[in-house]
Amino acid sequence: MIETKAIWNKYVHYTPGRIRLKVPGLKKNDYLAEKIHNALENIEGIDQIGTNLLTGTLLVHFHENLIHGSSIIIFVDDHRRKYNYPVPLTEKLSPMITQRANKIFLISAALVLLFTKSKLFGPSALASSNILNNTATAIGLIIAYPIFLWGLKHPQQTRNRSYDLVINSITFTLLLLQESYTGLLLMLLVNYSKIIMALDFTRTNQIIARIGKLPEKVWVVIDKGEVAMPLEKLVSGDLVVVRNAEIIPVDGTVVDGEAVVDESQISGKSEPINKLSGSKVLAGTEILDGSLKILVEQTGFQTQLSKLTRRAVHKNDQPDEAIFRQRIDRMVYFSLMAAGGIYLLTGNLNRSLAILIVASPSAAGLAVPTANGVAIGKAAQRGIYVKNGNHLWDASEVDTMVLDKVPSLTVMKTTIQEIVVVNKEYTQSEILRIASMGEGMEGNPLVEIIRKRGYLTNFGPVAAGVETEFIPKLGIRAQMKGKKILLGTKTLMLQENVKLNKVESKVLRFRHLGLNPIYLAVEGRLCGLFGVRETIKPEVRGAIEQLRALGIRRIVLLTRDEFEAAEIVANQLGIVEFHSRMTPNKKAKFIKTLNMQGHKVAMLGDGIDDALAMSEAEVGIAWGKKGADSAAKVAGIVISAQDPQVLVEAMLLAQKTKEVAKQNINFAIGINVIGLGLGAGGLINNVSAAFLGQMGTVITVFNTYYQKWF
Repeated sequence: MIETKAIWNKYVHYTPGRIRLKVPGLKKNDYLAEKIHNALENIEGIDQIGTNLLTGTLLVHFHENLIHGSSIIIFVDDHRRKYNYPVPLTEKLSPMITQRANKIFLISAALVLLFTKSKLFGPSALASSNILNNTATAIGLIIAYPIFLWGLKHPQQTRNRSYDLVINSITFTLLLLQESYTGLLLMLLVNYSKIIMALDFTRTNQIIARIGKLPEKVWVVIDKGEVAMPLEKLVSGDLVVVRNAEIIPVDGTVVDGEAVVDESQISGKSEPINKLSGSKVLAGTEILDGSLKILVEQTGFQTQLSKLTRRAVHKNDQPDEAIFRQRIDRMVYFSLMAAGGIYLLTGNLNRSLAILIVASPSAAGLAVPTANGVAIGKAAQRGIYVKNGNHLWDASEVDTMVLDKVPSLTVMKTTIQEIVVVNKEYTQSEILRIASMGEGMEGNPLVEIIRKRGYLTNFGPVAAGVETEFIPKLGIRAQMKGKKILLGTKTLMLQENVKLNKVESKVLRFRHLGLNPIYLAVEGRLCGLFGVRETIKPEVRGAIEQLRALGIRRIVLLTRDEFEAAEIVANQLGIVEFHSRMTPNKKAKFIKTLNMQGHKVAMLGDGIDDALAMSEAEVGIAWGKKGADSAAKVAGIVISAQDPQVLVEAMLLAQKTKEVAKQNINFAIGINVIGLGLGAGGLINNVSAAFLGQMGTVITVFNTYYQKWF
C-alpha cells in the first residue's frame, strides 16, 4: 500500500504500472496541469500522462521496474508545492465568506419556519407573544446589530455608509412591526449578492496569488549535508543551495558555485548575469544554468523584493469607493424625506412604510456588484484576472496606455540581418555551417534562424555527431570534431573567457541599428558575429489600433533599450511616442507626470521593475503567466494569456461593465421613483410595495446575466 499521509495528493486508483491521483488545485487549472505534465515527461520510466481538469485528477502510466507509484505521488506533490498553489476555494473559505453563508442559512431557516407555521397553523394576529415571529425578529436584529453599533461609534462617517444603514434600518423597522417575511427576504437578497461577489474576488485573488511566488521550502546546508527547511525559518547567516531553474529565495552573497542568473524581473535588464563566488544575489531572481551556495543576508520583509513590493503596494492602496454611491445616496435621502413627509401629512404609518419598502436601495445596491461579479467571472474564463470591480471602472476611463516592451506580447520571431567574419581563417559559409551546430538541435530557435540564413547561401549539409548543450537565455555549448564551439550572448562569452575587444565598435553599431549581437567562438577565439533583429507580431499592431478605437488615443512605449532599437520597435507597432533607457524610477516618474496632466493612465508590464510604475497608474496590468508576484500584487488586472487580443478584450470588458452597471442603476432608480409615486398616493400596500421593490432586483440580475459581454 502506498503511504500518503504526509502529502496532499490522494490516489484514487492504483494498479502496477498505472496510478490515478486527485491533486488539490488541479481542477479547471490548465497552468498547474501544464507544469506537472512537463515535469513528469522528463522522468525515466513514465510512458503516458493524462489530466482531467473537470475532476482535478492525474492519470500516469509507468514502468514498475524503473519507478514506483509512491515516488510519482511524492514528485507530483513537490511540484504542486513548488509553485505554491493554495488549497482550492472549495476547501478554504475566507472568514467573511463563511460569515455571509451563516447569515444566509439563518435567514433562510427563519423564512422556512415562518412559511411552515403559516401552512400548518394559519396566519396569526401580529402580536409580540408570537414565538416564531419573535424568533425571526431576533435573528434579524442580531444580524443588523453591527451596522447600528458602527454608526453610533462613527457618526461622522455614516454619510459613506448610507446604503447599508438604510437597508438595515428598513429591515429593523419591518421586523419590529412583525413584517417578518418582507424584512428577512430583503436581508437574504443583500447577503446573497455580497457572498457571490466575495466568492468571485476570492477565486480571482487566489489565482493571482499563484503567480511568481518564492518557493515554500529551501535547501539549507547543515553539517555538510542539505536539509529542506521552510523559507520563513531562514535567518541571516544560513547557507542555502539553489540549483538550475530554481528561484533564489533570499538576498545574499555567493560563497561557492557558479551560475547564470536572470534578473530581468527585478532590474528589467534582459541580459542574464554570471554569478561567481563573492557576487551579490537578490530574492526573486532565477538561476538559468548552474548552482549556487548562498550566504543568507536578508530574508522575508527585509529583501529588496519585499521592500519594492511594499513601496508599490502602499502607493496603490486606495480606498474602495462604491461606484454611483452619490446617486444611490441621493435616492436614499429623498425616500427618507418622502416617507417622513407623508407620515407628517397623513399620520398613516403603513403608507410611509410602503414608501420605504419600495424605495429601498436593494436593487440599486445590487446594480454595480452584480455587473462587477459577472464581468470578473467572464474575464477569468478568458485568462483575465481582476482583483475587484473598482479596477474595471478605472480601466473603463483610461485615455492613455503605457506599454513596457514585453517580449511575450510583442516578439514573434528573430531574423539575422548581418553577419561579420571576425577571424579571417573562416569564410561566411563556414561560420554558418559551424553555427548550425549539426543534427539534433532542430527546434532550437537560435540554431533555426542561423540555418534559415544558411540555406539562403547554400552552405551545405549540417554536421553529424555533434554533442550540444543548450543554456537558457545564454546560448549553446557544443563539441564538434573535437573542438569546443560557443554560440550565444556576451555573458556566455565572458563566462568562457572569450575576448571581445575586437568587435566592440561593431556591437555598438548593431545596438544603434536595433540589432542584438550573437557571438560565435571556436576553441576560445571569437570568429563570427551575427546581428539579429526581433520581428514584432503583426497582431499587436492591430490590437493597438483597436485600443485607439476604444478611446485610448495616447499609447506610449517604454523600454530599457537604446533609442535606435526603441524607435524600430515603436515604428513596427505603429506607436508615435516612445522613451528609451527607462529605469523603474524613470517609468514611475513618467506615469506620475501623465497623472498630473490629467490623463487616466493604464500601465502594462511583466516584471517587478514595472511594479512601481503600475502603482502610479490609474490601473496596472500585469502581463503573462510568469508575471512577477510583485507586479501582480500592485496590478489591478492580471492577464495570463499570451494573445495581445486579450488585452483589447480586457479594456472592452471594462467599458462594457460600466455600461451594464449604468443600465442597472437606471432600471433600479426608475422603479424606485415609480414606487415612490404609488406609495405616496396610497395606491399600494406593504406587500405590493415589497413585490415592486424586488422587481427592480430581478430586472437588474436579468439584465446583467443576459448581456453579450464579448
